Amino acid sequence: MLSSELLPILFFLLLMLAGLMLAAWAARLQAVQYHTLRQLTSLEQRREHIQEAARALQRMDTDADVLAILFGALAEDLRQMQGLDPTRKDLDKPIQEAEAAARQKSGSPQTASGGSAAVATEQELSMAQRQIQKALGIFNELYRADKISAGQLESSRSKLRVLGMRVAVNSCLLMAQQSMEQEDAIRAMSCYRRAESLLHMRGIPPAEKQEKLAYIAAERARVFERTNTNAGLLMLATPD
Repeated sequence: MLSSELLPILFFLLLMLAGLMLAAWAARLQAVQYHTLRQLTSLEQRREHIQEAARALQRMDTDADVLAILFGALAEDLRQMQGLDPTRKDLDKPIQEAEAAARQKSGSPQTASGGSAAVATEQELSMAQRQIQKALGIFNELYRADKISAGQLESSRSKLRVLGMRVAVNSCLLMAQQSMEQEDAIRAMSCYRRAESLLHMRGIPPAEKQEKLAYIAAERARVFERTNTNAGLLMLATPD
């Protein structure tokens, strides 16, 4: 009699236990899914930032090692995304492209003049400098995420700082040349002074620095010669 009364109680207790176990399992599953979703979202955001930075740096004659680190990190993130979500077959091609880009080396070494990285306006120069700063931020983020070593971080930061100075110098020289074509000697001289000031800062390789300082000196002499010639012609054209 007693056992028959206990059976329903035991049955309900077992049901409650099973319900609690199921609820705990569902909670753990939900937590895992939420964590996975957060990881995927974070990786997707970093993917966009790395791709944007890499495309910008590719247009600036950036050191091949810097690009290789970026594309290597991008490939690793893409593989991790695919591991978290195996249904993402759309990532196969981007992974292959990133891996190929990480293995690629520059076709020709930079010349003593530091390549041709330059932009033609102040607005474009400001944008290029912001892109380099964003790239520096990405390398810091990759280091904090243990994606790159401290040595890779320092090397890349140094090369990006030099790149920033080189782009600024080359852009000043280009803007000076454009100013001379527009017969604006004052703006041209201002651009040359700015380039010269940048070259005296630390970072630019000595050979490149000397070559560009010599170029600036020659161009300044040409500006003075043209200015004096124009002034002389103006005096001859002025009636007594």
